[in-house]
Amino acid sequence: MVAGVDPAEWRNLLGQANSGQLSLDPEIGRGLEKVCDDYMDRLDGLMRAANQLFVLGGFGSLPSGIDLEKKFRGKAVGNAQSLTKVLEHHIDVVKTAKEVVAKAIANFTEIDQQNAGRTPRMDGQQQ
Repeated sequence: MVAGVDPAEWRNLLGQANSGQLSLDPEIGRGLEKVCDDYMDRLDGLMRAANQLFVLGGFGSLPSGIDLEKKFRGKAVGNAQSLTKVLEHHIDVVKTAKEVVAKAIANFTEIDQQNAGRTPRMDGQQQ
């Protein structure tokens, strides 16, 4: 797990939203969706930059230079703890967070519509 990002918490919140236990005012939700979109754009840019690190140079042709190049390439892309894997993890968490927000907004809207249908009009009729 990446420090500060616990996907289990977001999956838990998604479960709560899917079961109707979590709702969110659409106005607030739109702001949160924008934050998610902005963060996703930043992560996508970082991912593009990180993928360019696959081609490294300048370490020379000596065995030690070749070893250094492999080591730094592995830190950027490829292995389980590489920059690209960490970014993929963050992207997955942001996607889940955005799902939570969307479902919570839908829950709020549904509850609001149900309540509006139950509210009697001034003439005593149901809406």
